[in-house]
Amino acid sequence: MKIQFIFHSSYLIETERCYLLFDYYQGELPELDTLKPLYVLASHNHYDHFSPVVFQLIRKYPATVYVLSDDISVQQCEEAVRELGIAPPKIRWIHPGIEYTFPECRVEAFGSTDHGVSFLVEADGMRLFHAGDLNDWCWTNVPKSQSQAMQQDYLAELAKLSAALEGATLDAAFIPVDPVLGDGQFQGPREFLESISVRHTFPMHMWERYSVGEKFLAGYPKYRSVFQPIRKTGERFLLERDGELMPQSEEA
Repeated sequence: MKIQFIFHSSYLIETERCYLLFDYYQGELPELDTLKPLYVLASHNHYDHFSPVVFQLIRKYPATVYVLSDDISVQQCEEAVRELGIAPPKIRWIHPGIEYTFPECRVEAFGSTDHGVSFLVEADGMRLFHAGDLNDWCWTNVPKSQSQAMQQDYLAELAKLSAALEGATLDAAFIPVDPVLGDGQFQGPREFLESISVRHTFPMHMWERYSVGEKFLAGYPKYRSVFQPIRKTGERFLLERDGELMPQSEEA
């Protein structure tokens, strides 16, 4: 399985039979194999997780399927499609507790501690989790009771994910590590890794401050084998079925 960091919270995954593009709103995409279906997943309606620009992909990849959180505006999507002058795309609207089974993958939605959903995806024998804005958003300027409620909600959602996995290990997870949270930026990632069995975890929602990955490992070196810092846009990795993760050159 190939993994490429696109921008902010957007990752592109290539499996044997399909592509999965998460939370794309800007950034350079590589050329894709037109014979493979492309699944575009958007976790919620915030501008940094969804843009109608994703519908432009249909012109080059007509087999594109969209799995969109149902808090995204239907009207906005319809207007974008009309402006592009394309046929109505295949859209599957999703909210927590809903799952779709496609020929190449299965997508199940979990909750968020902000807007929309998080995604558990199974494709070609690999299990992936994209958190969207599911995080322990421990803001310093809110009452302690609110922070405690946020933490409880986050841990409850992780417990649901853990139960759904039924003892299985995620092959890859993509989770927010947001420097805007200051001293609390690592609380959510730490709680995720304490709660969920995962082979490799990738940060996102970093606002281009890519040093946060190495800072996390400096504070929690025990996670060095499972946490992969991101240093730039376009960074690529190859994840083998045996769990080995290898960096890839831009030409790979």
